[in-house]
Parts: sequence; C-alpha cells; structure tokens
Amino acid sequence: MDIKLLLIVLIFLCLCNPIKEGLFIEDWQTVNFSSYEENIDMVQEHYEELMDNFMTIFPDRNRNAGGPQFYEYIYSHKDTLTKDKFMLYHQFYCGVSGSPIDPSRGKVYDYITIDHIDGSTYIGKYYRCCWPCLCDIHKYAKVEHYTLTLKDGPYEHMVITIEDPCSQEDKFPDSVSSFNCSNGITENGIRTESGRLIIAVLHEHELYEPTKHKTLIDPVLEQCENRLNTDPDDLRGGMGDIFVKLSIIKDL
Repeated sequence: MDIKLLLIVLIFLCLCNPIKEGLFIEDWQTVNFSSYEENIDMVQEHYEELMDNFMTIFPDRNRNAGGPQFYEYIYSHKDTLTKDKFMLYHQFYCGVSGSPIDPSRGKVYDYITIDHIDGSTYIGKYYRCCWPCLCDIHKYAKVEHYTLTLKDGPYEHMVITIEDPCSQEDKFPDSVSSFNCSNGITENGIRTESGRLIIAVLHEHELYEPTKHKTLIDPVLEQCENRLNTDPDDLRGGMGDIFVKLSIIKDL
C-alpha cells in the first residue's frame, strides 16, 4: 500500500474511534453534557462506560445503599473530568439505593427539597430509581456546598450527605456490604468538611422559595406524605429500612 494512503487510513481510524483514558471517554469535547435530551446517544455511551466498572466499585456485586461508593469512584477520576462530565456521571446512580439509572428509561429525575446543614432549604433535581427514594432523601439527608478541583479548575457543587454510618459498623443492616469501614470512617467514600458522608449530588440547585417552586414540589410532597409520616421500622418499598437505618444509625 502507498505510504501516503496508509497514513490517511490511520488518521481516519484514529478520528473515528474515541481515545479512552481509564474509565472516561475523552472525545466530544464541545458537547454540552448538561443537555441530557439533546445528546442522549452520547449520554448512553458514558453510562455504559461507568457500568463497565460496576465490579470495580462493588466487588461482591452488592450495591445496596451504594451511593457513596459511586460518588467516590467518580471523584477518584476528577483529574481527567471537566465540570460537565463530572456532573453527567452523577446522573447514572441513585444515592439512596445504589441502583444504576439507565438514561434510556426516559424521565429519571424529580425535583425535591432538602435542608442544608446551615438551616436553609434547597430545591434541585434528584436522579432516582423509584419515587420512595425522593421521600427518604427529603427526610433523612442534608445538603452541603462542596468544592473539588477538576480538569478545568475548582468546582463547587451541592452534595447530598448523611452521617457516616461506619461510626456504628456493628449496626449495619445485613443487606449492606459495600462500605469499607476503618476506625469509624468509610474508606471508599468522600466526607465533607463537616464530616458527613457524600451519597449523591443535587443537580441544578437553588434556594427554595415556596411560592416560586410550589408547582414543582407539591406533587412530590403529596405522594410522599404517608412515607414521611411512617416510622423507619415500618417502612416498606424502595430501600426502606436499608438506607434509612444507615442514615440514622447513630440514633439506633
């Protein structure tokens, strides 16, 4: 084959096949990944990339309440991720259940309100596997501002947190095995400055205003009314006594 033709073929092949660095695809640099619907094929490929590493995140395949492990794994690749990509990967799991969220399902989020550790309340998108998770996040978690340094610089985002359950490892539900505890701390999780454990991200957050956000949040609160008024020991559906008992483990 002519050397010039060979070079042209090699260049063409390189352009047509994205280069990968570890977990995360490095092509599509100009795509706005926050626009979920407009780039669904690219979003789907990134989802599949993350799921290809499921066994690395959960070696025994048990992802119950595994939100902290998903967050930590994505965090561990922060040096290669832009802000848009970092937030995109946090749309692919439910922080309550640890369940993967396939973007091909259609609508995969709802708006929820969560109290901040400073006493204020925020509203934002929560990516979930099922509706009971919305109620459990609203009642048993808090949000915090958290900053990390990504490929394109420092980035502050809103993280959803609980008290680190490894402080009471002996009280873990039998169905949870993804936490690596050492000296009362989750080693395969990220803690904020307050010491709380990050389980997920609140997307497109803003301060909650009851009048402004009434139509967004009222349907969720109405659906959650019974669950929010149910004792943790009596919860049924969703992750029920798994996530909730982890989040209140210091009080058990």
